[in-house]
Amino acid sequence: MKKKEHAPDTPLTAEEERAQAENPELKKEEIPSQEKADAQEEKEADVDQWREALEQAVKQRDDYLDSLRRTQADFQNFRRRNQTARSDGFQEGQREVIQEILPAIDNLERAIQAAPDDSPLKEGVKMTLQLLLESLKKFGLEEIPALGEEFDPEKHHAVMKEAGDEPNKVLEVFQKGYRVKDKIIRYAMVKVSVEE
Repeated sequence: MKKKEHAPDTPLTAEEERAQAENPELKKEEIPSQEKADAQEEKEADVDQWREALEQAVKQRDDYLDSLRRTQADFQNFRRRNQTARSDGFQEGQREVIQEILPAIDNLERAIQAAPDDSPLKEGVKMTLQLLLESLKKFGLEEIPALGEEFDPEKHHAVMKEAGDEPNKVLEVFQKGYRVKDKIIRYAMVKVSVEE
């Protein structure tokens, strides 16, 4: 904003006349006016108000950004937990279903053992069992090796003991054990050799 200058033929205000009387060397244009001082103070007050408003806006922006970052992090954590829970629930459901099918597998194996060797029914049951096991293998079903293996209480359940040459070996399997991926869903029921 340009400073207001008095034209040479403009009359002086009372304040300007006093200032000129006190200092006669001052030119008319150099006489301080109350209006100029008021305008300057008003400008400074406006600048202070704008500066304060800017500082508040910056602080508010920073608060909003922090809140946004926290919300985004919370949402990412929620998605991760939700994905993990869904995956765990799905896998647990698979294990439960497979566990319910295991008695049918046991019965098919018993039927194969009981049927005469030349029976066409035996061949049909074998094919059915093989197809069922291949289907379940796609979902992670694995038989736990037992016969002739070292006894492992994390995989085998000893139901009988018998004296033998090699202690702690599995001599006979009464019921096969299974796991789905890394989780055991049924321990193998076995006979274990012990020292004489």
